[in-house]
Amino acid sequence: MKVHTAYWPELAYSESSPSRAAEWLHRLWQLVISHVEISDEPRVWQSQSRDSAPAWNAYDPITGQSVHLVSEVELRRWLEDLHYQDQRIAETRQADLKLLWHC
Repeated sequence: MKVHTAYWPELAYSESSPSRAAEWLHRLWQLVISHVEISDEPRVWQSQSRDSAPAWNAYDPITGQSVHLVSEVELRRWLEDLHYQDQRIAETRQADLKLLWHC
C-alpha cells in the first residue's frame, strides 16, 4: 500500500492512449476538488491501476495523508487506521483541554 503524507498523485500521461489522458484529467480534477471542498471528511474515489484493474484513492484533509491505487481491502484498512488515529488525536486534545480547564 502506498501511503503519502502529502497529496500529490502520480499522474501518468501517454499521448498514445486517450483513456490515459482521460484518466489523467479525472485525477487532476479530483485533486482540485479535494482542495476546494470544505469538508474534514476523507475524500475517496475509484480509478484504474496501470493494468486496468479497479483501484481506490483517498485523501484525508485533516492529516494530509493519502493513499493511491490500492485495493478495496487496503482502502478499508487505511480508513480504519485513520479513524483510530483521529480518535487518539481528539482524545489527547480533550485531555489537554481538561487540564487547562482545571488549572
